[in-house]
Amino acid sequence: MKKEDLKSKREKVRYFLMIVLLLSVAAAGCKKVDPDNESGVMQKVELKGRALDANGAPISGVTVKTGTLTATTDAKGEFSFDRANIVNKRAVIKFEKTGYFTLTRSGVKENEMFIQAVMTPKGNSAISLQASFDASSARSLEVSGMKVALTAASIVRADGSAYSGTVNADMLYLDPNNENFDAMMPGGDLAAIRDNGRESILISYGMTDVVFTDNQGNPLQLKDGSPAELTFPIPEGMDNNPPATIPLWHFDEDKGIWIETGVATLQGNVYVGMVTHFSWVNLDVPEERVTLRGKVVDCDDMPVPYAKVSAGQTAGFTNSAGEWSVVVPANTPVTASVTANGGSDAKSVPGRPGGSTYTVPNLKVPCPKEGEAGNMTHIESGSVKYLIGHESDETSGGVLAYYVITFDNSGKRVRYDVLFGEDDNDESRMVQIINHLTSTYWQYGFYFNSETDYGFGWQDMPYNDAPNKGDFEVSATEAGLAAGGYTKLPNRTIAGKSCVVYSHSINIQGATYRTTYALWNTLVLLMEIAMGNDTLIWIAQSVTLEVPDVAITKTLDITLLD
Repeated sequence: MKKEDLKSKREKVRYFLMIVLLLSVAAAGCKKVDPDNESGVMQKVELKGRALDANGAPISGVTVKTGTLTATTDAKGEFSFDRANIVNKRAVIKFEKTGYFTLTRSGVKENEMFIQAVMTPKGNSAISLQASFDASSARSLEVSGMKVALTAASIVRADGSAYSGTVNADMLYLDPNNENFDAMMPGGDLAAIRDNGRESILISYGMTDVVFTDNQGNPLQLKDGSPAELTFPIPEGMDNNPPATIPLWHFDEDKGIWIETGVATLQGNVYVGMVTHFSWVNLDVPEERVTLRGKVVDCDDMPVPYAKVSAGQTAGFTNSAGEWSVVVPANTPVTASVTANGGSDAKSVPGRPGGSTYTVPNLKVPCPKEGEAGNMTHIESGSVKYLIGHESDETSGGVLAYYVITFDNSGKRVRYDVLFGEDDNDESRMVQIINHLTSTYWQYGFYFNSETDYGFGWQDMPYNDAPNKGDFEVSATEAGLAAGGYTKLPNRTIAGKSCVVYSHSINIQGATYRTTYALWNTLVLLMEIAMGNDTLIWIAQSVTLEVPDVAITKTLDITLLD
């Protein structure tokens, strides 16, 4: 072969490979999803959430599943996972409980996720229907203007085999005006895939879930060739120039996303369409996606975690840093709003072009109110999290105590520190400290009145009992201390605060103990007990060195009761 011929063939091969490469790059650049080629993978996610009813009350005993993991909601309706089933970058979580409609929630995978599910009981109500009929008969089901028309002998077993007998039907209809719409619908962010594989977000005109079972609870389904007719009412506020047709969508429970499945036609003031099988069915207009991001803070500009932020028909929850993200339809003005800590805030967002991301200015809510028991502020420093809280005095309404609960990055509680302001005639101050350095925990009570009198006591107790222990302080006389007699030591810096340090030695049952304590604004930040002058046998800090300075300020800013 001549060199010229060989060169020509090599150039043709290079040219062919270049065309193939360019076509591959072009194909990869198209924003499409092939749902048939997606499978779930368990990935690390800090996933928390809760199950509630429509009134906001927690539902315990709900089975929560994600991939290979299963949890059960506690008395607060809460659950948590350290991994989640991820399908096409979406976390998929299923909620099940006898007597309730099963609900699958999903969302784009983040390192931290909070999932809330509002579950609906089966039965007859303004939004649900329960009925039974013979499989050989035609039947029409209706809830709040939503109709499902079934032809005779159209119900079969799940495997497609013939069925004769009683059909039990449970039907649920969600109007987009329902105040719990975003938490009751499957998925949650209205993410969808069009019939051409393109990603989209939906504007819902309403959705329904219809479940058929036999008397043993076995699932039933529509027979091939016997579609059901669905009639959707037009929701209030969406009846101005409604489109002639709107696509129908079914919810893919395994992938946690809506799939385009048909079309409904406007007939008078309703939309009518056909479906060939039942899962959740949605009447929705597709739009391009816009991502809204932002942050929720309190009056001290501290992040507010796990707060719900609503925008249009969808909503999201803040993470531990107060950050949130919600997807909304393109070219559609919405209002981003939050309610937390007894207050609310909202920001108007103009319609944005598809594919864009918009940062909403900070949403700001009040700080926890003084005098309300159980208020908590979440603080995060690196991988360590804190709850800063306070309790009130029922008589005066003033602040009785502040406390700091410290968690490690796995959520395990590792410290519980309490700072008290007491209403005593001698204006004493008491600090209660629980040391979490060993499996047995110590609690310490301390009184300090100016520079004249103090007393102390300590005891051994189980960790779980610590927050509920009563008053065990002893007087100076009971402790073997005379008034005064302490030694002032050089100041020490504890958690960034310059503390006055005092020391005192006492004899208890023949043994000499030296107690050293460091005070900041009359509150003890550090306590050490040594045997004799050298051997340190116990130490506790009321605030750990890792606590952010803002947490120390919030915790120690106590107005003592008069």
